[in-house]
Amino acid sequence: MEDSTPIDGRKLRYQHRRAELLAQVTAYVTANGVGELSMRPLAKDLGISHATLIHHFGSKEQLLTEVVATLRDSSSLDISSGTDIVEMLTSYWNRRTSAESLPNFRLMFEIYGQALLHPERYREFLDHVVGDWLGGLTEAALAHGCPPDRADRYATIVLAQIRGLTLDLVTTGDRVRIDAAFAEFAAAMGALVSSWKAI
Repeated sequence: MEDSTPIDGRKLRYQHRRAELLAQVTAYVTANGVGELSMRPLAKDLGISHATLIHHFGSKEQLLTEVVATLRDSSSLDISSGTDIVEMLTSYWNRRTSAESLPNFRLMFEIYGQALLHPERYREFLDHVVGDWLGGLTEAALAHGCPPDRADRYATIVLAQIRGLTLDLVTTGDRVRIDAAFAEFAAAMGALVSSWKAI
């Protein structure tokens, strides 16, 4: 049956405006960091009122949690079971550490640090920053034949390796060494997946 519920034009405009503002906020904090971030200067830079920014996002911490969710959604992992695991991980790594994407992860680490210092303010961020990533990685492990009782532990290993190497890269910029280390890790995962298939 066709839905006859009237369309609320004001709500549609609100949703459009909110998504637009979130994109602008994400670009702003990626360029400027979060250490000195304040809602009033941010609102002024975006050309809106402080009240409008609060209306859309609530607190600074809520806003930053949504920024990270946006970055996470734009960095998805291809979990197709037909994709070679080494190819899948390498493609993901190359996209994650591209010149366009790497600043996003620098920002994520900065917000992570703020959240660990002030967990009471960033509870939503901390509740999702590991679990949401683990969900996709666990699904990928299962799609590639991982025994179900071990999928979450292998997902944890992959997440730790990727985050650790990314942090190393944004800290040192030593791409040759870090890319080589990632290639070794991906090859080891490829061998592990082959062992799953042999079971």
